[in-house]
Amino acid sequence: MVKQETPLRLLVVGLGWPPETFLARLLHGLADRGVQVTLAGAQRPDAGWLGRAGRGWLPLPRRGAAVALRWAPLARRRWDVIYFPWNAAAVDYLPLFDLGYPVVVSCRGAQINVAPHNPQRAALRDGLRATLTRAAAVHCVSDAIRREAAQYGLDARKAWVIRPAVDPELFRPAEAGAAAPAEALRLVTTGSLIWRKGYEYLLAALRILRDRGCAARLAIIGDGPERQRALYSIHDLGLTEAVTLHGRLPPAQVVVQLQQADVFVLASLSEGISNAALEGMACGLAVVSSDCGGMREAVVDGATGLLVPPRDSAALAGALARLAEAPAQRRRMGQAGRARVLAHFDLADQAAQFHALLRAVRIGI
Repeated sequence: MVKQETPLRLLVVGLGWPPETFLARLLHGLADRGVQVTLAGAQRPDAGWLGRAGRGWLPLPRRGAAVALRWAPLARRRWDVIYFPWNAAAVDYLPLFDLGYPVVVSCRGAQINVAPHNPQRAALRDGLRATLTRAAAVHCVSDAIRREAAQYGLDARKAWVIRPAVDPELFRPAEAGAAAPAEALRLVTTGSLIWRKGYEYLLAALRILRDRGCAARLAIIGDGPERQRALYSIHDLGLTEAVTLHGRLPPAQVVVQLQQADVFVLASLSEGISNAALEGMACGLAVVSSDCGGMREAVVDGATGLLVPPRDSAALAGALARLAEAPAQRRRMGQAGRARVLAHFDLADQAAQFHALLRAVRIGI
């Protein structure tokens, strides 16, 4: 008789509430696969988490509390794996590596290829070597991030590249004939209003595009500390009538915006792999993206979209102009992009790969 494997007990540390949407979907996916997922933190999750089987919460004092008080709740429980979704949190919670449980750390985008270069974050840079060396396994969101992490001591033998993923049932193209024809080229982008997203280059590209006679319009979904700068740039470039700042939107409304667009555009200076771009691909949009981080692992240049150098507004405008004049090519790229998401970036596959990582760490493969 084959012995049935006991449910894996996963402790997730360093995650705020509510978590980023892509992390919430991953953790729900693991719980649906039978993993007992407990979030450790000061903020109590809502009923959407606590009201479902396999999902728990362990209250932790805030970071200002005494060290002994902070770690005591964790030491009194048993876990199979401790997981840090953000490598920066692993640096902050380094004593948890001494509890005797295998630890998995995720390496994502800017926390590997931007933050360590900030002189004011020297503690993060120095702590990366300790966490990446002591972790039982390290999850990297792209091959590009894996290569970046190697310079901070990541052993390739314990690196697992599991790329971001989206729900293709939620993010899907509009029904045939649902979108009304538009005279302007409808561009959409999603992301926090922060400097790494390169909005100034995108807005400059839009100005170039319109000066060439292309009646393009841009919808920006997201909010953040650079909102005032974005508003100033929009006004300064004379784009007030051409740009809509939607702020944060719930997923269902994001889907509507994507379904009404012609092209998803990403002008980032740093990415692991953009979840937002994958959502655009899943909705059948051609993607024009800066060739940064792991974006080349998602967007196939010339097949599912076009890649341009970062910080190059002229090249970005040129790529958009090329697609503005080729609606049939946009449709083919959008169809190819959705097919690529279904084949390589499906949320169910990501949860399965992550479950395999956690099991391997627990078993010690």
